[in-house]
Amino acid sequence: MLLRLRLGLRAFEWLPFPWRFSKLDPDAAEDFLHKLDSSRFPLHHDLLLMAKLFSTLGYAVAPEVEARIGVRTDCALADGTLPEPAGSLGDTEAHGDGAECEVAIVGSGAGGAVAAAMLAETGIDVLVLEAGDHCTRDSYPEGRLEAISELYREAGLTIAEGSPPIPVPVAKVVDGTTVINSGTCFRAPDQILDGWRDEFGIPWARDLDKDFAEAEDFLRVTPLDPNRMGRNGQLAMEGAAALGASGGPIARNAGSCVQCSSCPYGCAIDAKRGMHVSYLPRAVAAGARLRAGVEAQRVLVEDGRAVGLACSARDASGRSRPFTVRASRAVIAAGGALGTPELLLRSGLGGKQVGRNLRIHPACWVGARYEEDVHGWEGVMQSYYIDQWEHEQGVLLEATFTPLAFGGAWLVGTGTEHQRSILNFGRIGSIGVQLRDVSVGTVGLANEGALRASYKLNDEDVRKTIFGIARAAEVHFAAGATEVYPNIPRAGVLKPGELATFEATRFKASELRLEAFHPMGTARISADPRRGVCAPDGSVNGTRGLYVADASLFPTAPGVNPMMTIIAFAKQVSREVAGGGASLSYSGEAAVGSVA
Repeated sequence: MLLRLRLGLRAFEWLPFPWRFSKLDPDAAEDFLHKLDSSRFPLHHDLLLMAKLFSTLGYAVAPEVEARIGVRTDCALADGTLPEPAGSLGDTEAHGDGAECEVAIVGSGAGGAVAAAMLAETGIDVLVLEAGDHCTRDSYPEGRLEAISELYREAGLTIAEGSPPIPVPVAKVVDGTTVINSGTCFRAPDQILDGWRDEFGIPWARDLDKDFAEAEDFLRVTPLDPNRMGRNGQLAMEGAAALGASGGPIARNAGSCVQCSSCPYGCAIDAKRGMHVSYLPRAVAAGARLRAGVEAQRVLVEDGRAVGLACSARDASGRSRPFTVRASRAVIAAGGALGTPELLLRSGLGGKQVGRNLRIHPACWVGARYEEDVHGWEGVMQSYYIDQWEHEQGVLLEATFTPLAFGGAWLVGTGTEHQRSILNFGRIGSIGVQLRDVSVGTVGLANEGALRASYKLNDEDVRKTIFGIARAAEVHFAAGATEVYPNIPRAGVLKPGELATFEATRFKASELRLEAFHPMGTARISADPRRGVCAPDGSVNGTRGLYVADASLFPTAPGVNPMMTIIAFAKQVSREVAGGGASLSYSGEAAVGSVA
């Protein structure tokens, strides 16, 4: 990936040939950028977006820029206090050249942490392995760029290759992606669970209500107060109400949090109950062990049974050494829909379906300019959902205000115009369009053994994207926006009354500017082994004692933020690993006693 980025930057540098971009005077550089912005060639727009992204990442986090705009990056509870400290994770350093346990779990995110807690509370000896480091509110990287580099896989530059290429930022840290996500909590829709039961033969898919409820209670999932969500969410709410579109305040695993603009860098006060302040302390309190800086490279198999993992352990100096884990009962892969197929492919396990059926919930940012101050960094970043079109069209809208470091590249214009857009950031409102995608991609290994993801956006999802952008624009206009930015160069800026023309225009997939945040499906469950990697109990086909407990299991895209569904699936898989014991359930009294 770094090589491809270097090639892209080199291409941008030499595109004004025979001159180099870095040698152009300011007027010539601005003219060149404007030509790229108005070009009809998708490659020009890809290179321009890349340049805007890298320049904005550094520029937007400069203290003087933030002060000039008035941006806040912080977090606060309603009463102004700090959350009580979470329980300890114990000694997280890997000692010696290996370890033994009953169950080894690869990954500490929503799947791995929950599985660890459920199994440890039955008395099973659990060892959790995490390739990333352990951070808390006392140790998150101070700088924005450092946070991106240290908390994200490939420094946030994981990309699903295709037309268009789609960034898929995922975490590499203790707690997994729950440390950098928005804390949004949805249950999988009934229609999706019905399909998973009926089409893929998952008998328990419609029996998750208790698991959902227990997790919501333990994580203190609470709908936002509309009066405290922030103006960006209120504008989306007002626009939806004016259109008669259904929706509501988003429920989050952050209790009484009323100020939230630091989530992508790690919650500044750990108000968001990610795995490192919820299920992982609970697991450790029950006897589980966590080892950070340990990367699982291959599953060890003897006589057709998973018996451990060949790993590398990183010490404080950054040096790695071999580290072998022996697991007498089971190995659980919970490294996410990118990490889990990577491990299975390196191990030669799981069959031909490993890495296929990748879904990612493609998403795009639809910004709008208002005459009033929005100050989207005040209140909660992701605050209001509109599900009017989710069931029939597979389009979910979420009022999501992206920090300037991430969202600045999407602002309209280049050069001086882009500078004005940044300075007017305080009057920008934004809505995210998220697709329940039917397009599919793959995760594989490149020649050098590195992860490689690819994804082809099909015509149906292109149509849904345009539909979603138009609906987001409609909400913005209904709330009083004067212009909308659809993030499609050829579409320009939309004014009231122009939506019909926009929707009638045929756009190519390559013209869209998308992101994605929820990779899923790459080791999916199916009762028919020809269609999936795992049986309905979460076990990997062809290898005894090997299970998956993360979003890789999802047969299709649920269309909503998947954290709660991952948790429910992990609970089901844990029951199977423990021997089908029905006693694997949440104990509110015990959990509250072990986690503050």
